[in-house]
Amino acid sequence: MQYPVPGTVRWLYLDLNSYFASVEQQLNPDLRGRPMAVLPVMAETTCCIAASYEAKAYGIQTGTDVAEARKLCPEIVFVEAKQHEYARFHHKILEAVNLCLPVEQVLSIDEIACRLIASQCEPQQAVALAAVVKQIIRNDVGECLRCSIGLAPNALLAKIATNMEKPDGLVVIDAADLPNLLYRLSLRDIPGIGERMEIRLRRQKIRSMQDLLALDAKQLRAAWGNLYGERYWYWLRGYDFDEPRSIPQSIGHEHILPPYLRTMEKAKAVAQKLLARATARLRSQKLWARGLAVYLSFSPGREKKLWECHSRMLEAQDVFTIQAPLKRMWADCPQGKPTFVGVELYDLVPDEQHTETFLREERRHQKLSETMDAIHKLFGAEAIYLGGTHAIRDAAPAQIAFASIPDSSSFRQSKPIQNSVSGWRHTSRQRTSKSA
Repeated sequence: MQYPVPGTVRWLYLDLNSYFASVEQQLNPDLRGRPMAVLPVMAETTCCIAASYEAKAYGIQTGTDVAEARKLCPEIVFVEAKQHEYARFHHKILEAVNLCLPVEQVLSIDEIACRLIASQCEPQQAVALAAVVKQIIRNDVGECLRCSIGLAPNALLAKIATNMEKPDGLVVIDAADLPNLLYRLSLRDIPGIGERMEIRLRRQKIRSMQDLLALDAKQLRAAWGNLYGERYWYWLRGYDFDEPRSIPQSIGHEHILPPYLRTMEKAKAVAQKLLARATARLRSQKLWARGLAVYLSFSPGREKKLWECHSRMLEAQDVFTIQAPLKRMWADCPQGKPTFVGVELYDLVPDEQHTETFLREERRHQKLSETMDAIHKLFGAEAIYLGGTHAIRDAAPAQIAFASIPDSSSFRQSKPIQNSVSGWRHTSRQRTSKSA
């Protein structure tokens, strides 16, 4: 653990401003300086997944419905998302930043963190370096790509700093300013405090940053409900330390079905394709799954309920083994006109905790999956695929997840999809507990 030292910063955090919209403006000069928004599909019934700063000036944000956006700004321009371009620009930005200093962490498609060393930790040197990073992104990637940069004693505070000045901001948080500098923030301004955590804290009469920062480390751990509360106590006071490797709770993919895929047979093929993608991510992260969930929603005639089913299984990370429970679960699902399908692998264990199988067929499946991974790496994601997905091979293209940014070669230039769905979940079977 590194103690906070006034006059020293250890992290540079970069947050690209209105990233999807900025990429669209970079690709199309006619969109520059105009209110515009990015949609998952060109439809009146969807919502914006990104908005330019010109559109934000009218109150249009991520999640604003198309109809509402038109009311707020009649001259707004809508464009369909180009996921492959966002991934391509992401990797170009990483290359540009790496020319200045090594990228330590890729947090999402539009956020990266760099650890500072030696003279870079001196605030004036760090500010000069941040200016160089901004300039090289504009020169090497595109003039429309603006970013906010935070400099601070640890990565959490540096991320907080990026949100203090947008767009194109540059903010330094010095340990000498802590914790007073944080008093003007709201609880939701702290990364990791979402709606549910805020409700939890408020139930314990923690309604402001003053209330939060008045607690000692043990009290904050108790309020948080786990060890992270104690870690936040140290982070918010400028301490810096590496976190132990965290295991994700689950890995999954979902797809809103266009009209031509709204049959049970085609939805099953989409589910198989999503499962193949999820198992590939398992292998890349050296994880094994012990649970599978399948989600389906149907047309309004079924009250838009989201049906779900769960199955336990032996530890696996190949699509051939996990297809068996998928087929059994599919046989139990209700019939109808599906509008959404999702798969989720959960109860994950890392390689070092995996119990090796002695079944010849499962070992053969594992080897076959690893061979497919090698082919995909050499020739692209569509070079080889499951036979059952042939009829929908152009559907459900790769999408950008929060912490998983595929290479641009993983994308096909087909219709993008909406990545989230909300609705009432009907549990057809009792859900088993997931590992934390």
